[in-house]
Amino acid sequence: MQPTSVAVSPKPPVRGSAGLEVIRWSEPTVEMNLAVDERLAQEAARTGRRILRLWWGSGTTAVLGCGDKPEVALNLGECRRRGIGYAKRVTGGGTVLQTPGVFNYSYTAPDPGRFDMQRVFEQGTRLVVRALAQLGVRAQQRGTSDVAIGDLKISGNAQARKWRAVLLHGTLLVGADVELMEAALRHPRKEPEYRRGRSHRDFVVTLAQLGVGATDAEVESAFVMAAADLL
Repeated sequence: MQPTSVAVSPKPPVRGSAGLEVIRWSEPTVEMNLAVDERLAQEAARTGRRILRLWWGSGTTAVLGCGDKPEVALNLGECRRRGIGYAKRVTGGGTVLQTPGVFNYSYTAPDPGRFDMQRVFEQGTRLVVRALAQLGVRAQQRGTSDVAIGDLKISGNAQARKWRAVLLHGTLLVGADVELMEAALRHPRKEPEYRRGRSHRDFVVTLAQLGVGATDAEVESAFVMAAADLL
């Protein structure tokens, strides 16, 4: 997958604190959105820009972490039967299923030069926790980089340090198809302790399942407000 060129956002950036730019911008495909994340990271060291981009999953696509293999992470027969393709991202972490109803953020910035992986993860999880609080949902970080409601995962986050830049991105399950996730994804080889061997169906939760009827715009606005305080 080759990065697409990043031109002018259809929606102008909103200036946040300390020069943070917040862009609400979704490309037509998951692959294109991943490529934009990479290109923004590639350009961060040169431009000095710190950007929080908010985007939504579109066509159903499995996204593998950089160390995952499709034959290990996916039920390939089921994916073929259902027409589910896959892509690989440059960040680590496990495989996720992007569908309509999966919200994504990406944060790109010049590398500050102090390698602290857990601190970077905490930036992402705090952002998600604060945004959920804006929506009336109490959440907390669990494991290395998850956000959970009790012991149910609602967000996963991943990072990469390349190109003298930081790329941190993550998901929020707003109205994701959990049954499709169960069918398409194998049980991960590594799991956080709090998962305790549970299936995808029994491990994750969506805002819709929690009875939170937030619109797309309300979810985005919650992240914008959270970023103003944290990033």
